[in-house]
Amino acid sequence: MNYFEESQSFVSKWTIAIAILLLGLLSYRFLAGGTISMLAENVGFWIMLLIFIALFAVRLKTTYDAEGIHIHFIPFVFNRVYKWEDMEEAYLRKYSLMDYGGWGYRFGSDGLAITTSGNKGLQLKMKTGKKVLIGTQDTDAVQRILDYYLSQERRKSDV
Repeated sequence: MNYFEESQSFVSKWTIAIAILLLGLLSYRFLAGGTISMLAENVGFWIMLLIFIALFAVRLKTTYDAEGIHIHFIPFVFNRVYKWEDMEEAYLRKYSLMDYGGWGYRFGSDGLAITTSGNKGLQLKMKTGKKVLIGTQDTDAVQRILDYYLSQERRKSDV
């Protein structure tokens, strides 16, 4: 196996439940006390709806191939390639949201993190000293890619 592609989003059962609950409560509050026109005029409802639409639209697409690891954060114009030959070390690890202050494109005490959910990721240490954590939901497939492209001496796993 020498190619793997993963697509992740912020959407989970919890985000869907929260979206339905909050939008439902806002709708009920205004519809119970007035008309549909009051709902249409409520700025808070529309801002909340736009935030949830944005969360559902954002995707982290990661592609592993012979060149390296390609990162694309959709819909943002964010494309990066981390080449295998530029990596000093690459291994799977668990992380805490406290390490980076949440999910997304984040900076933390241990470098850059690009994640959307979960607590497992691929930790890269580049030859320049830069550290990058890339979130993954499929650690088995990523481990097979690491085994394929990196020698045994250059990787470790603590997942």
